[in-house]
Amino acid sequence: MTEHESIRELLPLAVAGALEADEQRRLDAHVRECPECARDLEVWSAYAQAMRRLPQPAVPPQLTERTRARIWRERAAAADRLWNDFTLVALALFAWTVGLTFWFLLRVFTGGALVFMGANLVRIGAWSAISTILVWLTAAVAALALGKRRRQLRSVL
Repeated sequence: MTEHESIRELLPLAVAGALEADEQRRLDAHVRECPECARDLEVWSAYAQAMRRLPQPAVPPQLTERTRARIWRERAAAADRLWNDFTLVALALFAWTVGLTFWFLLRVFTGGALVFMGANLVRIGAWSAISTILVWLTAAVAALALGKRRRQLRSVL
């Protein structure tokens, strides 16, 4: 990017009074030497003066309070979602721990053989299949409960 291009990018900021002192000095020096940038600076100044003459929009009286309340509601919803995620992770870890502990204890107390309808339920394959089915059923129940809670919260808000 050339010096000329970088100065052209500073023109709107100069009109708005948003330049630092060294940038303003650099712009002033360039505008004295470059008639094109001087003309563009005049155009930007005219735009800025015209914008200042426009009527300012009226702010509704309760806008700040409504905005603040909405921000609090959205923060609470985000915190609620985070809590739900944390709870689901904690429950999943707890379920795995309980399942593996129960499997180990069952193998110890039954001597490694708990036969039901011809299947040894404490073999790792059968135990994994049964655990997977129970986990999916538990997840379905949890999803239904969370969905019901979310609908209740939406009806309150």
